[in-house]
Amino acid sequence: MKTGNLIIAILIIVIVGFGSLGLFMISLYNEMQKEINNLNSTLAIYINNTQATFSEKIAFLANEVGTLKNNVNSINSSINSEVLYLEQKINYFANQNNFPVTLLDASNKTVTIPQYPTRIVSLDPATTEILLAINATDQIVGVDNDSLYYLPPQYENELISLYNSGKIINIGSTYSEPNIEQILSARPDLVIGTYEWEFSSVANVLENYGIPVVLLPSYNSLGDLYNAIIMAGRATGNVKQAVNLVESMSSNVSYFRYLTANISPQNVSYLLWINPTYVAGGGTFQNDMIMLSGNNNVFSNLSGWPVISPEELLNANPSVIIIDSNGGLINETDLINWLQSSIGNAYENITAIKYNRVYLISGYYSDYLNEPGPLVVYGIKLFMMITHPNIFNISSVPNNISPTSFPINK
Repeated sequence: MKTGNLIIAILIIVIVGFGSLGLFMISLYNEMQKEINNLNSTLAIYINNTQATFSEKIAFLANEVGTLKNNVNSINSSINSEVLYLEQKINYFANQNNFPVTLLDASNKTVTIPQYPTRIVSLDPATTEILLAINATDQIVGVDNDSLYYLPPQYENELISLYNSGKIINIGSTYSEPNIEQILSARPDLVIGTYEWEFSSVANVLENYGIPVVLLPSYNSLGDLYNAIIMAGRATGNVKQAVNLVESMSSNVSYFRYLTANISPQNVSYLLWINPTYVAGGGTFQNDMIMLSGNNNVFSNLSGWPVISPEELLNANPSVIIIDSNGGLINETDLINWLQSSIGNAYENITAIKYNRVYLISGYYSDYLNEPGPLVVYGIKLFMMITHPNIFNISSVPNNISPTSFPINK
């Protein structure tokens, strides 16, 4: 009995011991878990703080980089402005050495420009185009009303910006004759216009005030236009730019001739107005444009811009008729009504009408065809695209042609 009791007592002690040990182990585990949780919490806080600090440092550095870039850009802009200013000064002094300039203008007058002109007034859109194209923009202080509102966007936007900032003034309309008082108010040291606008009376008045006036040849041929650009370059001190422009235009024209070398020409009539009906005849820059686009001008036998009758158009029988809309004042219906009133339904025998090849030009495309300026190269291309669309992989040509309906940069 004593031995059995002893064993039982030992077992009880062992069980109690293990129980206490188990409780101790559980307590120890719980304490360790608390420590682990505390460590995790501390680590998470540390990581969050570290990330926040790192993000703040990244943001700070990014801001510093952005500030540095802005400073660099500002410095570059300032440097570029200074370089441009210095280049302008260098050109100014270089050009000063080339003056006075004496030339024979299109009115057969000898004109002397005593010094490099810094206040130029342009009398018509073609002249304005030339001046802008030869980089004489900073020298212009006045332009005609039509230059401000009827030139293509690449020139009109620039002029409107200059006008709105007060750098240039409006000297009146080319069509109703420029305003002499407005011209004088611009204090010009050179006035330039196109001879064909008959500015001789304006020139005489301005010359009495000691202002040199140069009238450019620009209407009779593409060669006249080249001469006008070079003359404008000489008069304004931008000879190099003028020569480069002529070379660029000549290169484009040569390429157009290459494209049309082996194609059959269309018989084209270009109408500038209807009833009375003015057409582009021989001895005009439009006649050159038609021929350089790989076509025949059916009225090349007539000189200048003659008025024709319905019978003459019927007999000429163009295969393509191109009409200037004149700002929306004219359309194909006007042409049909004009023809029908004189020759009845015989107008239907005109090839261009029979095969629906009558095209109306609107928007600033009219300027490409009507202003003898540097943009006539686009006019030649436009004639080509209308009459020979296959060259440009054009499947169809709309009858109403505008910058939106018929992009020229295809």
